[in-house]
Amino acid sequence: HRPFCGHPSDKRGIMAVYTPLTHDDIAGFLAGMPALGNMMEFTGILQGIDNTNYKITTETGPYILTLFEQRVNPGDIPYFLGLMYHMSAQGIICPNPLLRGQIHKKPAALFSFLDGRGVEPADITPALCYELGTLLARMHVIGQSFSATRTNSMSFDAWEARLRRVNDHSTSKDTRKSTRKDTATPFLEELDFLKTHWPHNLPTGAIHADLFPDNVFIQNAHICGVIDFYFAATDYLAYDLAIVMNAWCFDTQITFCPDRWRSLLSGYESVRPLTPAEQSAYPLLCRGAALRFVASRLHDFVFHDPSHLVTPKNPNDYITLLDFHRHAPSFFA
Repeated sequence: HRPFCGHPSDKRGIMAVYTPLTHDDIAGFLAGMPALGNMMEFTGILQGIDNTNYKITTETGPYILTLFEQRVNPGDIPYFLGLMYHMSAQGIICPNPLLRGQIHKKPAALFSFLDGRGVEPADITPALCYELGTLLARMHVIGQSFSATRTNSMSFDAWEARLRRVNDHSTSKDTRKSTRKDTATPFLEELDFLKTHWPHNLPTGAIHADLFPDNVFIQNAHICGVIDFYFAATDYLAYDLAIVMNAWCFDTQITFCPDRWRSLLSGYESVRPLTPAEQSAYPLLCRGAALRFVASRLHDFVFHDPSHLVTPKNPNDYITLLDFHRHAPSFFA
């Protein structure tokens, strides 16, 4: 596939405080939980993409305040918060929801604070991938006992809608613009193939669906927490493993790192061995896991509003990953 134009360093948003808050805004919200004590300071968090986040410090310690912005469906928030509470109660270190309400008519929630920092490319080693594999498998086992369900809103229908919108844009009659004719056509063909061959009846449960390195916290070179459950849904567990493999088992040049994959798989199967059906379906799941982010990143890149403060991620890496998986040998040989 032809690479999409853009700068390769376009990886993270430069700012994610969409809704500036005042002291009174936050103090009013915290009044719903007097045991937190008086607020001492608050600071907007610049990392992130979809929501507004503040670090809040009260007399009882630090917390994270999140305002859910337009890309989060308010009807999904109880699922997300319930899953985080369930994971936290079962020993997964993740933000624990403490208080829920509204600020400026937007849904808001207060969470426990996690120490550590997000994983950077230089941090990723086979040893860390092994830890990640055990963590992911534990999350999958625990998630299977979570009674609530949520349809994956970033599955086939969403991919198709985004890709067709890109194609409609690329064939625009406005000749003053670069038309990029048929930009999404190869990916729509891939989507048709995957829809026809997608597996059925694989083990299912709550999946994170966005476990990128910056959503995993480390301290002293060891994993210490997981954040950002706002794409979580009920879907195939092995599909979640494929998303993680794509995000962790290729270097910055998108070269496959077999030692990382072997460690990730070993850690995962030390807790939850894959079934033969999952192994057989895994190449297709990897292609789907790549196409999911081709569709979303290509769409966001083409339709980026320059007035927004977040830089869209370049789709090139996932276009390369998709090509890799279309020709990759078995990962279980």
